[in-house]
Amino acid sequence: MTTLLVIQAHPHTSNSLSLTVGQEFIKAYQMAHPNDQVIIRDLYDKDGVPPLNDVTMEAWRKQKFEEPMTTEEQDLLKRHAEWLEEFITADKYVFINPMYNHFLPAEMKQYLDLTAVAHKTFKYTSDGPVGLLTGKKSLHIQASGSEYHKGGKWSTISFLIKKALGIKSKQSSALMDLGDTYLTSMLKFYGVTDIEKLFIEGADAHRDQRQNILNQALVQARSMAQSF
Repeated sequence: MTTLLVIQAHPHTSNSLSLTVGQEFIKAYQMAHPNDQVIIRDLYDKDGVPPLNDVTMEAWRKQKFEEPMTTEEQDLLKRHAEWLEEFITADKYVFINPMYNHFLPAEMKQYLDLTAVAHKTFKYTSDGPVGLLTGKKSLHIQASGSEYHKGGKWSTISFLIKKALGIKSKQSSALMDLGDTYLTSMLKFYGVTDIEKLFIEGADAHRDQRQNILNQALVQARSMAQSF
């Protein structure tokens, strides 16, 4: 059975563009792939992402030297192992998030820290690290108030030229979307190279076009779900 893992990093609000589009994608995906399993991992649930904190580090140390652990330490490592196993065994990934200050929500970054485990999602070789999750595919659904990816590479080139010449401009660029760049980099680090993007952009910069922007993204989500 093919498993689709949805990693959802958004507060539980009712007017989220990324969640609305993500839910439409999931619904269309289930209709197009009725035999696939869909797992939704909500990073904003009450327990949150298993942390990498003092307790985690001490638990790992005790595990390495086979020292007795507290119940808290055992429970935390168990959660880490369960979340990691869920990520590794999935066949497809959908990451859903809003852009926060040109980056991902902290919960999404924490999730990527949790899944970046040597000998699990990547391994070290004499030629450098090699990803272990080859053959999988991913989709990134992200909403942002401004437009960053509209115009493609020519928009990026124009942005760089204006910056180099010191020309003031209100233009944004994909180069300013550090979150998607980071997520893409980490997925490739894990060996996932089949990566699709669905950006819902400009709803704050063009408030009068918000519904049109959403409608276009919903159509795109339904279309992408058919072949994902």
